[in-house]
Amino acid sequence: MSRPQIALVAARYAPAVGGVERTVEMLARGLLARGFGVEVLATDPGGKLPRLEMRDGVVVRRFPTIAGDEVYFVAPQLGEWLARNVTQFALVHAHSYHTPLALQAAIACRRAGIPLVLSPYYHGSGHSVVRNALHVPYRPVGAWALRQAKRLICISQTERALLQRQIGQLPPTVVAPCGVDLEPTLAALPRPPLHDRSLVLAVGRLERYKQTDRFVTALPHLPAAYHAVVIGNGPLRLRLAALGQELGLGERLRLLEHIPRSELCDWYWNTDVFVSMSQHESFGLTVLEAAGHGAAVVASDIPAHREISSFLPDGRVTLVPPDCTPTKLARAIEQAAKNRTLTIAGGLPTWDAMVDAVATCYSEVLGEHVRVTA
Repeated sequence: MSRPQIALVAARYAPAVGGVERTVEMLARGLLARGFGVEVLATDPGGKLPRLEMRDGVVVRRFPTIAGDEVYFVAPQLGEWLARNVTQFALVHAHSYHTPLALQAAIACRRAGIPLVLSPYYHGSGHSVVRNALHVPYRPVGAWALRQAKRLICISQTERALLQRQIGQLPPTVVAPCGVDLEPTLAALPRPPLHDRSLVLAVGRLERYKQTDRFVTALPHLPAAYHAVVIGNGPLRLRLAALGQELGLGERLRLLEHIPRSELCDWYWNTDVFVSMSQHESFGLTVLEAAGHGAAVVASDIPAHREISSFLPDGRVTLVPPDCTPTKLARAIEQAAKNRTLTIAGGLPTWDAMVDAVATCYSEVLGEHVRVTA
């Protein structure tokens, strides 16, 4: 029997970085290892990556977005290609409710009678005033796309509950948490320290809702031995650099662009306290990764972070209000630093478990499809 051909439709794919990008990459590689044929359809707003390439055995097709857009990822050419070629695939798995790509996949699958699976990564709102306003007219359209799916795959119970509360009736829904890969870190231990100071780290897209600026304003309230590193790109990068100058932080604050995975693991391993003050998340992958590597964590008290803390040893995560003042946040960071441990956390969600859950979901959907069309 020939192996099922799966199309993964996502806004971006490796080497682009981010939580969704990491999840789709690990899924593609895992599915390939389990005997599925995998083809990724993604966008390339910058136009710098190959339009077609084989990456770790996975076929990757990239399409331009209108005017290089990397906010909404409007990519008519991707939709047109999928509409023409969707019957090549046994199943299409679209990623992200928040872009038109899922809608394009839903339309193509409905017209061709190909089963659709959808991972929403649902936040419930936009990441800016404009995007939040656009959610109102988009919600009926987005809800229609969700209901075309044979299955929804959520990455947390938090995400599923929010979807049910805001969207209402949904297709059967599977929860498959993101994973953390600690093998490279374990294989490289012991590691020499990167620094001789107390290191506070934040990693992620520099968007307003992530509230990285709140973290930076807490730094002057910490002892001088505390230095901060922010890793990521995004629209607030220049604002954070200016804020560091305004606060006179000098060398106490470093802003790094996205770095290779191996380097990121080094930073996790050498971090005393990891901070995430995000206002909303569907999961919180960087919190899980940092805590898994032994860092103490200070995180905003939101449902996704509460769920992440349930995977971890007691005391590894300190939850604070999302609107926490700089002085209170600094106090929480100092207290959390006392919980820094060199112990790698065990029993965490793994990428293998996530891929197994998704592969089982595919098999169920494909079995149902064969029965219906027979």
